[in-house]
Amino acid sequence: MKQLSTDEKNILKLLGYGADTARTTAYLTGITGLGDRTVRDIIRRLVIDHGVPIVGVRSGSKPGYYIATDQDELARASGPLKNEIKQLARRNRALIFAQIRTDWLEYLTTKGDQDNGKSDI
Repeated sequence: MKQLSTDEKNILKLLGYGADTARTTAYLTGITGLGDRTVRDIIRRLVIDHGVPIVGVRSGSKPGYYIATDQDELARASGPLKNEIKQLARRNRALIFAQIRTDWLEYLTTKGDQDNGKSDI
């Protein structure tokens, strides 16, 4: 197993165990002085490279990151990730088959709406 970097150790020390201890990205950046992307990357590495079961909750009464303490917490974290993966796959397919145009606004506000049967952008 890879050795933890100083930043990884610092973030890990700040994370609590269980949903009631969730720490926001703003909290983690404020304490460490690291940027948002850096904190998210460190959390990704802690999960993927080191196997730490860190859960990220984006909404609800207690958003933030915490270390899961049971299978139920892991299961609750898995659902939104599966949905995000599906949405990313849909976006990827749309980009693969997208047309290259320089007149999208005109196209979508005139003939484009008639062509694809959609009334809203």
